[in-house]
Amino acid sequence: MLCKLFLHEKAVEILLTILDFEEKGGKIYPLSISNLLNSPYSYVSKVLGEFEKFCLIESKLEGRIRVVKLTEHGKRIAKVLRELKKLLERDIVAEFKLDALKRIFENGQKDFYSLAPILAELEILISTTKDELVLGEAMEMKKKLEEIICSGS
Repeated sequence: MLCKLFLHEKAVEILLTILDFEEKGGKIYPLSISNLLNSPYSYVSKVLGEFEKFCLIESKLEGRIRVVKLTEHGKRIAKVLRELKKLLERDIVAEFKLDALKRIFENGQKDFYSLAPILAELEILISTTKDELVLGEAMEMKKKLEEIICSGS
């Protein structure tokens, strides 16, 4: 996964967990983050300390429990990381294959012998990707190809 190449996954997940709780109007505690992410409390605490040092979060004691909260700067960074994570989770290989199939379709003949292999490749792509955007486009293209093939018969 590209995320692991570009981002330290657990640190990003900690920041995104705090953002998610805040957007839902909830409070979050270091122990809750540790449990939700199945990460050692000591690690979560260390990362939160670094976040606080760089003014990404603030923390305060409520009774004996420490509540963490994103600063405005931390919120902006968390939102950008969420968008970047979504982008990095895309199936780029499937998207590349779909683009290639589109180019072949646009530049090729529109007869059965030219369209059948494209249709076969689209079916493989549809069965192997989990990327919703690629799936939607591939299914739309498949439908268009089937209509062209059927109308030519």
